[in-house]
Amino acid sequence: MLKRTARKMMSMMSAIILLSGITAIVPSPAKAETARGTTYYVDNVSGDDGNAGTNPDTAWKSLAKVNATTFAPGDHILFKAGGSWQGQLWPKGSGMEGSPIIIDMYGTGSKPLIAGVTSELQTVFLKNQEYWEISNLEVTNPSSEPFTRDWKGKRGERRGVYVLNEEKGILNHIYIKNLNIHDVDGVYTTRSGGIIFDSVGSWVPSAFNDVLIDGNTLTDVDAYGIYISSNCILRYGMGDLWEWVPKPYGPWTPSTNVKISNNTVVRAATGGIAWNVTDGAVVEHNTVQEATYLATNASIWWAYADNSIVQYNESFASRNGSEDGTGFDVDAGNLGSLVQYNYSHDNAGGFMLYVNDTYNTINTIVRYNISQDDKARIFRYSGSIDTVLNYNNTIYVGAGSGNPVMSDYFTKSSGSPKNIYNYNNVYYSVGDRGWNLTGQTFDSNAYYGGKTLVNADAHKVTANPKFVNPGSGGTGMGTVDGYKLQSDSPLIGAGVPIADNGGRDYFGNPLYNGDPDIGAFEYQGNVPPATGKPPIVYTPAPIKPLPTPPGPEPGNLAPLATASASVATLSTSSIKSLTDGSYDKAWSSVDKGVTFPNYITLDFGSKQVTVNQLKIVTRFGTGQGVTKFDLEYFDGANWLPLKTGVEWVWQYSDQTNEAKTLDFDQTTAAKFRLKIGAANLKWGNFAINELEMYNRR
Repeated sequence: MLKRTARKMMSMMSAIILLSGITAIVPSPAKAETARGTTYYVDNVSGDDGNAGTNPDTAWKSLAKVNATTFAPGDHILFKAGGSWQGQLWPKGSGMEGSPIIIDMYGTGSKPLIAGVTSELQTVFLKNQEYWEISNLEVTNPSSEPFTRDWKGKRGERRGVYVLNEEKGILNHIYIKNLNIHDVDGVYTTRSGGIIFDSVGSWVPSAFNDVLIDGNTLTDVDAYGIYISSNCILRYGMGDLWEWVPKPYGPWTPSTNVKISNNTVVRAATGGIAWNVTDGAVVEHNTVQEATYLATNASIWWAYADNSIVQYNESFASRNGSEDGTGFDVDAGNLGSLVQYNYSHDNAGGFMLYVNDTYNTINTIVRYNISQDDKARIFRYSGSIDTVLNYNNTIYVGAGSGNPVMSDYFTKSSGSPKNIYNYNNVYYSVGDRGWNLTGQTFDSNAYYGGKTLVNADAHKVTANPKFVNPGSGGTGMGTVDGYKLQSDSPLIGAGVPIADNGGRDYFGNPLYNGDPDIGAFEYQGNVPPATGKPPIVYTPAPIKPLPTPPGPEPGNLAPLATASASVATLSTSSIKSLTDGSYDKAWSSVDKGVTFPNYITLDFGSKQVTVNQLKIVTRFGTGQGVTKFDLEYFDGANWLPLKTGVEWVWQYSDQTNEAKTLDFDQTTAAKFRLKIGAANLKWGNFAINELEMYNRR
């Protein structure tokens, strides 16, 4: 919601506070060490694993020696410059606040090479560890298998660096700096690529705090360059993302104090840099080039994240624009995003994508960015995007853009976009296909060439904007001086003031010089004094949580298992519905020829679980509920009974979520099954909306 007021401009910090609490959080400076630690040296040529390892003359030799050692706070592990090792680097132990464990190089020459092997999916690995800093390594993880969109393909979910938090709550202080990562050949998932942080919670909500990914170069990495992932996403109706992500768990537990900066990502198969389930992430001074060259995605995108700041990044030459392919993408479930001072050019899918399906994406500010020769759809709104403020962006659509749509939208199940406000932007085009204006307001923008004119803009400027040299931007944030204004430009002083505007333009010039200019450049020459135009004040829309659909309680372990049934599944149903965390979908047997006994099995694989309660939820139980069964577990050799002759009588013949529970002695096993002896077969089938298992301690 926006209004005009004569209110005095507030500071940048005030603007960020208005943006749903966005703060420019950066990792805290390290405190003085509280543990001195030991320095260990590793030399693949002259070292010996029988040595003490505590000076260059008594260096260790192998990764195996490093991996077999549990390190202490303050320890350093230094690999010799120019050395190379094959295999996985997985040192054990954790540091402590003020005394991280540090991996680095010693000597002069090229960065030590850690080359991944086929048998290990990740080359550098930390699992449930904290207070680590990893710097100055070269990392690879190649595969001879071709890239495929089949996430179960032979390549596997390969990673250069993989930091995994599995059921450990909050893990602190992981810094990944100045690595050269290349030729990581993973499958098409968000969990494979150059640098992957992964939080997995099924019992314990888990996340990271104090993450720095800085100064890394990532080249030819599949599928992602950098990705921060989590399955702890449950809020506002959020549910499954993709089938390769562990089952969603709640509550929403964000990683905090995340900074991704000064990285260069070249030819990531899908996305360059992406993050989800964070609060206050700062992503700045990165370059992403030629992302999405093997599959659709956006170069820089984020989802299920609050208060993200995305600034000073260059995103260009994305290859695949058939679906996404944009330079930047505010994807589903984002509450408060600030996108500023970025340079987007030559991207196959356009400049900005805004996405909302069934989850809130709300309160987004996009300001003082430059887009040159982006293609397909410069701005694209997908679903019920709410409250976007786009202002002082410079958009240049040259001949190389291929006649894109300047702004478009797609209606999804969540609805259409609304409350999208556009002020002080320049739309300069030598050929475009115009606009779809649903949900948008325009005022004080400049339009030149093409079909960019928005007639409803009451204070539009349509004269030649008189840029210094439009279309001359190259590769590099500093190559866009051509979008500065000549002294007689009609855009000087033609804009409307915006409160809490960040205090600077794309080029670092202070705001304002007289009345505001239109576009990403604020002219600094002599201009008439400000005329006192009342500024636009941005007010974030209130967050309205979506109703939470009925589902299992926290602690349900069944989603960790793979479900199977001995009876065939009805064609309109799915076995996954047994444990998908939703009561709205049911698994059903076929509706003809059902005989008994039948078996439904939960297989937890190599990970045993301890449980003492079974819960089954069924709708229309009098017509299709299970009425008689035994509960069994597998001891590694035989199926043994837990409860036999269980009989249930169902009461409801409607949409009521009727639940029944069975308590039994606490049992630890990797497989459990129902031996079903009878069921109501009013329509020829029996069905279960959700099968749940708990450990009620």
